Amino acid sequence: MLKQTIIELERELLQSEVRSSVVALDRLISDDFWEFGASGASFGKADVLNRLPSEAALKLQFQQDQFRLRIMNIDWVQLTYRAIITAANQVPKYSLRSSLWHKTSLGWQMSFHQGTPCSPFILNDV
Repeated sequence: MLKQTIIELERELLQSEVRSSVVALDRLISDDFWEFGASGASFGKADVLNRLPSEAALKLQFQQDQFRLRIMNIDWVQLTYRAIITAANQVPKYSLRSSLWHKTSLGWQMSFHQGTPCSPFILNDV
């Protein structure tokens, strides 16, 4: 059940309506959030709250598979998976992803995320 909860939260962060909402992003991302993006750039929470709402108009499509949940302790988990990100009229981008989720008084919040570009793959267990 915990694995499904975290997968659903991760997927929520990939939905355009959430990515375009500072309120929704603020709820799902912890104040100490940090990201190493697939682009090689690093971002904090303020960067994400400024950047993602403007990117939501790109209508990115996300596909993921091979979700694995690792329980670090009672309040910390790591979710890893593969993703394909497609924007209109662009070549799909493939990445390996890892997120750390922390259980807070507000619920589960993402504290860290990393996307690492990888070779193309075929989804196999969506």
